[in-house]
Amino acid sequence: MGSTVRASTAASRMRRGRPARALAAAALTGVAALLAACTAQPGTPSGSPSAPDAPPSATGTAPVPIEDDRLNDSYLFDRVSSEGVVVAWAAPGETLAVIIGGSGGGGGCIPQPQPLELDETEPAATIRFDPPDPAMMCTADFRLHGWELALPSAIELDRVLQVSLVNLQGNDEVLELQVGPDDRLESGPTADPQPSLIPGSPPPDAGEPTPIPEAQLPAFDEVLTEGTNPAVAVRWVEPGSTLAVLLLGSGMEECTASPVAARATGTGALEVQFEQPTHDGDCSADGRLYGWTFELAEQMPAALGVEVTVSGLSADGEDAVVQLAQDDTIELG
Repeated sequence: MGSTVRASTAASRMRRGRPARALAAAALTGVAALLAACTAQPGTPSGSPSAPDAPPSATGTAPVPIEDDRLNDSYLFDRVSSEGVVVAWAAPGETLAVIIGGSGGGGGCIPQPQPLELDETEPAATIRFDPPDPAMMCTADFRLHGWELALPSAIELDRVLQVSLVNLQGNDEVLELQVGPDDRLESGPTADPQPSLIPGSPPPDAGEPTPIPEAQLPAFDEVLTEGTNPAVAVRWVEPGSTLAVLLLGSGMEECTASPVAARATGTGALEVQFEQPTHDGDCSADGRLYGWTFELAEQMPAALGVEVTVSGLSADGEDAVVQLAQDDTIELG
């Protein structure tokens, strides 16, 4: 009897132990679930996937230079002169044309675009530029430069494309532009090139000199730097259209070179021609400032800089070359 009771008691203890262990395991499981719930992010349902990151902007292929004959357009030239840059569709929805002005040497003498980056969700395009190389020896002449930049994928022309030009103007500045469906490279009101750019064409009519009254002239040391040789200064009266040339000559007018004309010799280049005096007598040694204005036959890109060559000032044929910026102006009177 006693052994039977002991066996029954042990079995009873075993039966009581199993539920206890099961309850303990269930309790631990509940605690783990509670801790997991507490560490879950607020508002994020347990087990639901997180929102995907926004896809990065896609990048197009390397820019392709636009041929010069497509850039010899007076409408483009005028737009670049006034706005500094033209961005338009080359192949609508597929490629953008970017056109700037700069040294005829191109290459490291002008900003160079990197491949276009496109955010299709806006849509918005970003074009980054490498700055000019300050160590380059660059020519002072001026012409248009352009590139065609492919979008990584075509877009519908149902909205305006936002375009950001980064570092085109230096110092990581960003120029924001908008390109609409009708802004196209070939959409100018005229496709005729400038007459001065057509091979074999006669030069345009030259600007005739008009003497500036002596009472309207400034003091010579206001416009001429000491030691300048030849002693000549060039300024805009009306940027791009009216030029003033000031010359320090002999007190005797007949002993001083006289102007003939001002004429465009290329894109962003002018020549002002003088002729030597024919007086063969003695000339006074005192100096006097002379000045003339020239109404130009065609508008010049003052905003982008103009190179002016003044010829015929000296008997040895030495020319004066002046780099004329838009703000190099003079008020007469």
